[in-house]
Amino acid sequence: MQTIQINNPEIENFIASKYGSDTQSLVNDFINFVKLSLDDGYPAISKEEAKKRVAKSLQDIKTGDVILLNQKEYDKEIDEFMKTL
Repeated sequence: MQTIQINNPEIENFIASKYGSDTQSLVNDFINFVKLSLDDGYPAISKEEAKKRVAKSLQDIKTGDVILLNQKEYDKEIDEFMKTL
């Protein structure tokens, strides 16, 4: 077992107020946090597959098979998307 030392009073106070002496919940939440941080939920792809996807995207742009948005259109789209979350 290893010990993690936190030299940040704000974080220490947060942990103390949320968990108190409940170290098992703290450990469980920490493990879940690390697992989520390391895995974005998408399957890994090879470098070659990534190159193929980028090449296809570039080809789609050159042939006009995709619609590119200007900054204003993008901002509007992302704003609408964020409202759905």
